[in-house]
Amino acid sequence: MNIRRLLLTSLFALPLTAGFLYAQPSLSAQVGPEIPCSVDTSASAQIDTVAGAPDANGFYTIFDGKTSKGWWQNCLSTHSSGNRTAGGIFRVDSVRGAIYAMSRAQVGGLLSTKKRYAHYEVMFEWWPQFGNDGGLFNRYSILGTGNNTSVASNQMVLDYCSSGCGVFSYYSEAGYPGGRNGRPWSYNSVSSITIPGSGGGAGTQGSPDINDWSKNTSRQNLITGLGPADIGCASTGCVQADYLRLWNQSGWNQVRQVYYGGLSANQPATVTEQGDKIRMFTFFRKHYPLTDTNLTRKQLVNDTAKWVTVIQDSMRLSASQVATYQRVNPFAFQIHNGTRYVLATAGGRGSWYGDIKVRELDSLGVPTYIATSVRGNRKMDHGFRIVNGMLNGSLDLDHVVTITDLKGRQVLRYSGFAGRNLSRELPRNQGMLIVRVKTTLGTQTLRYNSVAK
Repeated sequence: MNIRRLLLTSLFALPLTAGFLYAQPSLSAQVGPEIPCSVDTSASAQIDTVAGAPDANGFYTIFDGKTSKGWWQNCLSTHSSGNRTAGGIFRVDSVRGAIYAMSRAQVGGLLSTKKRYAHYEVMFEWWPQFGNDGGLFNRYSILGTGNNTSVASNQMVLDYCSSGCGVFSYYSEAGYPGGRNGRPWSYNSVSSITIPGSGGGAGTQGSPDINDWSKNTSRQNLITGLGPADIGCASTGCVQADYLRLWNQSGWNQVRQVYYGGLSANQPATVTEQGDKIRMFTFFRKHYPLTDTNLTRKQLVNDTAKWVTVIQDSMRLSASQVATYQRVNPFAFQIHNGTRYVLATAGGRGSWYGDIKVRELDSLGVPTYIATSVRGNRKMDHGFRIVNGMLNGSLDLDHVVTITDLKGRQVLRYSGFAGRNLSRELPRNQGMLIVRVKTTLGTQTLRYNSVAK
């Protein structure tokens, strides 16, 4: 055994003491100045100032790891009411290649994109300190409503703290229609969670399991097609032991959110449900090993982790709600005001964000880059096969699957994440069907007799 392997083995064998769990490195000597408060609402400012080409799956980098280009701090919300001049503390550490966030004496803020988005998917790396309270505000109203302090949004909650906190929950901020407050688990401490969590608000139109992670993970995910067995959980869903296995308590995790729909009063003809629906899916995975404690985010082992479902929900809006609340708007990372943050004055650390990427979708959640980038729609063999009514295969690219009948009428369409041992149930009893698996490389076409024999 070489020295490096011996060192890694020893580190993995260390007990996870409270000090190790909470350990975060300090800011490097190359940390930039605080990102100031501003009101960045002019048309000329609403562009992404980070230049870069999309990756093979259509994700654009919107944080360069060195500067705050493309970002500004909004201090108009209630979270900055204690200090609208300085707001919360957001700083870029160019050595870490990450954004550091910390409350300023119980004052918070919103680190907002300059670019505005309609239907999109966000992916980023995150290392929070236990005790921190934040969120990702989706399509939030920049100037708020009423007295310009209530910033309405659908929030992906990033509450990594006790007393009703639940990471990757779903909350309707400032009276946003729908009344979501789904906490699929709640923290008692850094190493103890309660399932079911708290909240709710899903009613019958969305997921009935929005506040119960076990039930939510017992169902097949609508995007990835993954079920509980794919992430090592029982058929009844994941439990606390699974969460502690899947979540990196002392290092980087990778977060993924899909958010689309809800921008018009009428659905496309392919959607039969009445009204206009917003759909939100959240996922996480342990992206980097516990031994990487210096924030450099070097992968010491190959990343083979699958995306873990947290929330899959839909929310129907009326035409008046769409007109009042829904806009093509920025998204923002939140520092919550008040005491639910590990304050710097008490020796606490903040939250770190890195490798922030966005992929734009159409109104039905399909990546537009994949849908438009295949030149000539060339056919190829991605290795997918249909066995007993299941589409099976492995693919290192995200993909779009379209199923039509012989007359070209669409039966089903969905987008999936890259992964190994993918499996998806196909429609039954609808005659001969054509299944097309599309990636940026090309399209594989299969024929399938869906009539049960």
